Amino acid sequence: MGTIELRGLSRAFADTVAVDAVDLTIDDGEFLVLLGPSGCGKTTLLRMIAGLIEPTSGRIVLDGSDITEEPSRRRDLAMVFQSYALYPHLTVAKNLGFPLRVRRMDKQAIAERVAEVADVLEIGHLLGRRPKQLSGGQRQRVAVGRALVRSPSAFLMDEPLSNLDAKLRTGTRQELTALHRRLGATFVYVTHDQVEAMTMATRIAVLDAGRLEQVGTPEEVYDRPASVFVAGFLGSPEMNLVRGHVSGSGTDVVLTADGIAGTLWAGQTPELEVTVGIRPEHWRIGTPDPALRGVSAEGVVTSVENLGSDEIVYCLVGGTKLAVRAPRDEPTSIGDVVTLWVGAERVHLFDGTTGRRLEWLTEDQTSGVPTELTTL
Repeated sequence: MGTIELRGLSRAFADTVAVDAVDLTIDDGEFLVLLGPSGCGKTTLLRMIAGLIEPTSGRIVLDGSDITEEPSRRRDLAMVFQSYALYPHLTVAKNLGFPLRVRRMDKQAIAERVAEVADVLEIGHLLGRRPKQLSGGQRQRVAVGRALVRSPSAFLMDEPLSNLDAKLRTGTRQELTALHRRLGATFVYVTHDQVEAMTMATRIAVLDAGRLEQVGTPEEVYDRPASVFVAGFLGSPEMNLVRGHVSGSGTDVVLTADGIAGTLWAGQTPELEVTVGIRPEHWRIGTPDPALRGVSAEGVVTSVENLGSDEIVYCLVGGTKLAVRAPRDEPTSIGDVVTLWVGAERVHLFDGTTGRRLEWLTEDQTSGVPTELTTL
């Protein structure tokens, strides 16, 4: 078992609130990623779960037992640090067995458990070496193995791949996700890297300034971002965000923004100030289909980035630079005047004041008659 509940968890340092009243349940066996920019509070949150930092307020519950006041050594949790924190004078075998020796386990039992974990991580041939004789990826496996040897209720990982090069990170990501599937254990993983979050997580918790912005599957947070912050943080290039207005006093809801205009849905709504979000991969270059609802814009190509498989075309629309991910077989050049179009179903709307996502409500689910925009 490894269900972790955070109830109103907060931490303040002097006049700075690092974590602000976080309520979150991490289910047994899931791979939850705490994602956000540097300084958003994700590492502080993880260290409070581990017992390395005391919360200012709130409770931490593990499998139904309140562990808020428990010292870290008595919590059935294993931490993997960014720096690996291996003992340089000990062999890999002794590093792996250290948590068990602290618990005064029998030597034979320790040797058997170390061999078992080494086999799982495929580092059996490294047991006689010391950390300085290992590559970065091998050290990372040993650090994971030292946590794994204890068979804890949950694994806590603080950016464990940040010290690896790009190629090694890709391979190690796959190893960690495969290990999670094999163990069925709870993983809580901190990163600022959205690729790690999207490829590894069963759920992502996005934080900003110590507050939870959104919790959901990778598909949910990418396809239906709950706020302007989440929309802008996830995606490369990030979502295009433009200030605009929606209105609809007749039969259609119409969108107008800086150089962008079109019809979204049939229905009515009072005029609202909004932030319009459109992902680069959803723009299409070319004449819009008049039979479909959507928005269009005309812009001038200012730069083109060749990514090999496709390209990023940057267009100046009104006073805003928009990013468009386009196939390379439809080449564009700097200075070209292009028409951009996107279907209404790909347009994201956010409240112009709060930045929260706006959803289109219907009177009933059977008729599907649109009635109003409301904050998610």
